[in-house]
Amino acid sequence: MNTLQIDSVLLNEAEQLAKLHNVDLSQMVESFIRRYVEQMGKGNEPAKVTPFVKQLGVDLDLPADFDEKEAYRNYLEEKYR
Repeated sequence: MNTLQIDSVLLNEAEQLAKLHNVDLSQMVESFIRRYVEQMGKGNEPAKVTPFVKQLGVDLDLPADFDEKEAYRNYLEEKYR
């Protein structure tokens, strides 16, 4: 058995989320670590996803260098031409 040290507040929040979604906390942690290792092994930085987008459950396949502020600025420029 392996041991990890995790901030107690973060651990409590993770336990509550796991319970809410009927997921085993150990499986959830293993899944996150597996995805992180796979991303880093490919030379990619883990994608930065806002909680709102996570809630949607949609994978947008955005490039790693996607700048949402610039995209929104471009959208507004087009909209108000």
